[in-house]
Amino acid sequence: MVVARTEEEKKEAIAQLSSQLKGYPQVADEYLEQFLIARSWNVDGAFKQLVDTFAWRKENEIDMYPVATKENGLPVLYPIRGYSSIPDQNLTAQAGVAESVLRVYGNMGGSCLHKVDNDGCPIYIERLGYHQAKLIAKNTTAEEIFHYHVGCNEFLHRVIMKDCSKMAGKTINRETVIFDCTGMGWSQFHMPAINLIRTISDVDQKYYPETLNRLFLVNAPGAFVYVWKIVKGWLDPGTIDKIQILGSDYQSQLLEYISAENLPSFLGGSCTCDHLPGGCVPSQGIS
Repeated sequence: MVVARTEEEKKEAIAQLSSQLKGYPQVADEYLEQFLIARSWNVDGAFKQLVDTFAWRKENEIDMYPVATKENGLPVLYPIRGYSSIPDQNLTAQAGVAESVLRVYGNMGGSCLHKVDNDGCPIYIERLGYHQAKLIAKNTTAEEIFHYHVGCNEFLHRVIMKDCSKMAGKTINRETVIFDCTGMGWSQFHMPAINLIRTISDVDQKYYPETLNRLFLVNAPGAFVYVWKIVKGWLDPGTIDKIQILGSDYQSQLLEYISAENLPSFLGGSCTCDHLPGGCVPSQGIS
């Protein structure tokens, strides 16, 4: 076991891991570091997780997943705001959008990749309180959720994070997440839907490790304690450390990490994105 404590030890661990990966796909040192951090700098553990990831990607043909770009004009899987590599747009029913994508997104409360935080990381905002949890469980399968989520991940990493890296002048390989629980009630705490969320969580932790910069939960009702106890048990300690459940003064806390012009007005910022229907984060739950 190699536990890196200094920059020199980190470089040594990355070099050791890289040497073990001869014959496997070549990846950047920053990618290796994500797996090393996930495995507490245990080189053998990181090697195993990487090999499993390469196998998973090959078996599921992940590199063949199409991603939208400005050049190819493919439709997005969710709304996009504020990136140079792709125009601002909403998800709409059009040629190239699978029926299953519309069904998955249509039962969600509304989400958007919305500009960047002060670290240069893309911000993903989701209105959890408007999720139709029972309909998600009833009308979508685990396989459809899997394909939708992986497609979103691949777009994030192949397109948006490259865009953010260029803007920041450094490697950006993490995202900041805001879950807005406004409107959340007991209907969201539906175990079949929660189990589908666990499928997503498992995929992220196994095959996209250390891609979370920080996560904010805002406007969480008291009943959220119930579901948090369940979800917390799925997560790695390192992920739990990045999660902040904010109280009534969440706006000022969000503004410590995100500039007002990049934060939607409904979360305490000044952005309205009134150039597109639905504003910053279009939601089926809001008329």
